[in-house]
Amino acid sequence: MTRSVARFVPLLALAFAPLGCVLWPAGAGPGASPMPLAEALARRDRGDAVLVDVRSREAYAEGHIPGALNVALNEIEGQAPAIRKMGRLPILYCG
Repeated sequence: MTRSVARFVPLLALAFAPLGCVLWPAGAGPGASPMPLAEALARRDRGDAVLVDVRSREAYAEGHIPGALNVALNEIEGQAPAIRKMGRLPILYCG
């Protein structure tokens, strides 16, 4: 697999993730409307947001969106203050 194609494999995996797994802004929770992947990536690229992969460390190690932080879902509450201090919108995702 070429290097440029390999960079997008995690994005493709996320795009085809189960519908029950969505992107959402922090504080809105899973009941919020999903944020389109393109919007999440654009916000990340502008420096307005940080992507937070809420899967296990093992799943994250197998592939993730470049630049995403890994904070397992069961650790989010404890890590929330540190994530907020970044001053960017945290966008949680799995898949």
